[in-house]
Amino acid sequence: MYIPEEFIESLLNTINLVEVIQKRRQVERRGSAYMLKCPFHKGGEESNASMKIYEGTGTYHCFTCKETGNAISFLMKHDNLDFIEAIELLASYVGMEVPKQEKSAAVTKSTNINNKAAEIFYSQLKEENGKNTISYLKNRGISGEIAKFFNLGYANIKKPSLYEKLVKEFSQDELNESGLFYTNDDKEIYDRFRDRLIFPIRNIKGDCIAFGGRLLKDKKNQAKYLNSPKTKTYNKKYELYGLYEVRQINKRPDSIYVVEGYMDVISLFQHGVKNAVASSGTAFTIEQLRKILNYTDTIYIVFDGDEAGQKASWKTVENAMSLIREDTMISFIFLKEGDDPDSYIKNNGKEAFDSLSKNAKSLSDYFFETIKSKGDLSSLEGRTTAAKFALPLIETISNETVKQAYITDASNVCDLDFTKLLQGNKSKNNVSVMQKEEIIVDTRSIIRKSVLGIFIAMIQFPKIASDELFNQIKDNSRFSFLTEIKDMFIKNPDLPPSMFLAKIENEKIRNAFGEALVSEIKLSKEDALSMIKDCLELIAKSSVGREEILKEKYNIKELSSSEKRELQQIILKKGDKMSQEEAELIKNLSSN
Repeated sequence: MYIPEEFIESLLNTINLVEVIQKRRQVERRGSAYMLKCPFHKGGEESNASMKIYEGTGTYHCFTCKETGNAISFLMKHDNLDFIEAIELLASYVGMEVPKQEKSAAVTKSTNINNKAAEIFYSQLKEENGKNTISYLKNRGISGEIAKFFNLGYANIKKPSLYEKLVKEFSQDELNESGLFYTNDDKEIYDRFRDRLIFPIRNIKGDCIAFGGRLLKDKKNQAKYLNSPKTKTYNKKYELYGLYEVRQINKRPDSIYVVEGYMDVISLFQHGVKNAVASSGTAFTIEQLRKILNYTDTIYIVFDGDEAGQKASWKTVENAMSLIREDTMISFIFLKEGDDPDSYIKNNGKEAFDSLSKNAKSLSDYFFETIKSKGDLSSLEGRTTAAKFALPLIETISNETVKQAYITDASNVCDLDFTKLLQGNKSKNNVSVMQKEEIIVDTRSIIRKSVLGIFIAMIQFPKIASDELFNQIKDNSRFSFLTEIKDMFIKNPDLPPSMFLAKIENEKIRNAFGEALVSEIKLSKEDALSMIKDCLELIAKSSVGREEILKEKYNIKELSSSEKRELQQIILKKGDKMSQEEAELIKNLSSN
């Protein structure tokens, strides 16, 4: 889907970045400023809040790791969404409808291959070879209407194979990267899915990104379920089967059930429960939980009633601690051993299944029941054992209100002061990192300061981007990014500079631009021109600065292979003027 820049600009002007981030992280108000612990370095566990939210520009900036962006980039990185998913989510927050336009040429070949494969699988289900699969679905109580809604299909075992059908449209590299095929030792290519019921896995936009396949009858040395491997379009830990279908019924459902398998979702849907998604196994990840919380605040975990399901439920508790907020309701439904959501709703009906949620166990109740089971709380040993188990989990809670509630209850359960225990734990782990920080490459180097200066000048006076001063670096490939950003200003002189952030692909350059965006330096047009002139002259003569940076990176063992070669070339160009120390450095670079 192509989304007009005018809509994106309007969306960014409408949403409140503070509210977007508050849904995910604890934000502190300090005077007129909003601060939070940066989630993009140290696992969000830094001791002091280093990220600042700028309401005026709709941007954020971390003063430690330099991560910068707007609401779109925050969601893309924090929630692992793609560009369009982030825009659609933001639009849903403020009730704006994303303009539906033709897909741009940027739609990847990988998605095209999966969508085409899904079409083929679906058509094969209705052919002669798919009759057994249709019979299987009917025996499981799945109607043709539901099978069509989930786009279920059949992977043929007979010729022509899926590979033979797709090789006419896609290159070999594209087919290899799709995850739909594998190659044996004799270099022969086979379909990954053969003689299986196929479950297309769709992303939030409805594009097919992967597949699950189920054998209709057991076969020797073959797993009952087979999933696509990790590909360009699919990473299992981020995706939820059925989320697209749930949102076709209700964009923001009151609640969502999380189950294990594809058939659980489809069977629940068949019986009228149209708000279930599957984690595709018992590994329900923090990334999947974070994605669900974008669409509802109430979640019911309904895993199978076996030991694996019990373990997965507790793993969900561990993953949820850093995400829970005052308005988050996560509860657990524990089925009897031998039951799963599919069998339960078939045997008991929708009304009985709905009643399970009324008697579900809250996350906090489940947490403290488990803590109490870790030791005999009437003994000192039992209380300390329980406290030791609870302490690291409570420590991960990022919402301060929720954290204090857990600290209070845990203190009562274990008859220990958890506030002091947590403070002691933090002191123990707060090992000094001053040495490492002192040897980090100096970000105030001449080149970085020059680039920042140029960005600041162009942000305040976009028309300066057309000045002939930039000609002196137009042939310097190392600074082609400056030319690209200059051209952005020339083509879009009236576009808010914060909109450029999404257009800058290189993370380091984007962060530098973001730092310039929130700079409090104010320039006159004359000063801006003078700054650009001075900065460009410094960049044009930057080989010495570059040498210094590379040497600093070498000293802290962060020099890449390409940078080693670059440093060697810079030093070798000195010829007779090369010092003895530099000659030694050349030897070391060659030997490492």
